[in-house]
Amino acid sequence: MALYKFIAVPKGESPQEMLIEADSEKEALDKLRSRHITPLRSFGEESAGKKKFTLHRSKINAYEFTRQLAPLLESFIPLEKALAIIAESTVEKDQKDFVNSLRQGLHEGKKFSELVRSHGSVFPSYYANLIESGEETGCLPEVVNQLYKFMEQSKEFKDFIVSSSIYPLTILAITLLVTILLFTVFVPRFAKIFIDMGREMPPSMNFLLGLSAFASWAWWLIPLGAAIIWIALERTLGKVELKRKISAFLLKLPLLGRIIADLEMCKYIRTLAILIGNHVEIIRTMKISGKIISNPIIADTFADIGRKLKGGSKLSAALNGNKYLPGSMSPMLRVGEESGTVGEMLDRIATHLENDTRLKIKRLLSLFEPAVIVFLAVMVLIVVVSIFVSMMELNSINQGGPKI
Repeated sequence: MALYKFIAVPKGESPQEMLIEADSEKEALDKLRSRHITPLRSFGEESAGKKKFTLHRSKINAYEFTRQLAPLLESFIPLEKALAIIAESTVEKDQKDFVNSLRQGLHEGKKFSELVRSHGSVFPSYYANLIESGEETGCLPEVVNQLYKFMEQSKEFKDFIVSSSIYPLTILAITLLVTILLFTVFVPRFAKIFIDMGREMPPSMNFLLGLSAFASWAWWLIPLGAAIIWIALERTLGKVELKRKISAFLLKLPLLGRIIADLEMCKYIRTLAILIGNHVEIIRTMKISGKIISNPIIADTFADIGRKLKGGSKLSAALNGNKYLPGSMSPMLRVGEESGTVGEMLDRIATHLENDTRLKIKRLLSLFEPAVIVFLAVMVLIVVVSIFVSMMELNSINQGGPKI
């Protein structure tokens, strides 16, 4: 679903901005009218969903908000009072204003899920749907707690990737710095020896000087060329098709492609586990979970799941055969369906897949480190061999000169 922005008039109130989640603008209008709200002006999907560019970075933290809200609701504190406690304990002005705006919305009679949707850029895409499912089933404290756990696991996974990448990226930065110094400082100074002696440059030195000149003043041609190629491809193929081409290419890369697919499946299976665990209707569950997948190639393989389920297939049968899902998922789901523990089984599958993905990332980074070191060694070898050949040529010229 997309977000549609309207200026609308609720019955007995003044005009106000509203965000409605729907599959089309017509459906959004029907939702407004069913609530006895009169739409005055539509800004369409693009205006509602597109983020505005700003140099000011928002300090609103959805994870921190959920972390504070979960234990309060589990302690049977009413939602409005829980928000008041969070606002009172919050130091950051943006975060405090955000929480107070949620409280104000509750005072106006709005549902919590509607307020979450009105702050669509702050929360993850699945957040509002899960909150709405909690309101409908009367399990809001449990849903918020599961959301917190899900967001905490996602944060831990991102932190793991960042911390694991620090050392390889440091090595890469040092390698690039050494390579740049070789070609911009060392090579030109050595070439000056030949110029001062009035000697003709050997081919090896001409090659190094060419690289040095490019590294010194023509380096900007690389990002410029990349930008020109990108714009040309975008205009030729279109943004959507270009994204599909890039996604397909990345998925074909050895090891990295499998990691990308597994990361998508971790989010997908976790979302399934939360929704099914909170008794959300299965067709709606599949729609919400499908939006979690950002890779269009992978998303296409799940597009037919809803039709299979409507046709009477069980979830295990509908998902069976998908090459991006773990091979053991369908048998484990069948066991969960027979025992009535599908949500718990999906949670176990997601945990196992996350652990397996962590191992794959470690392996990829362990391959990256020696690759960078080999690259640096090759660069140094090229420079050293070229200088050695130049010295040999200079020595042969001196030995073959006229003897006095």
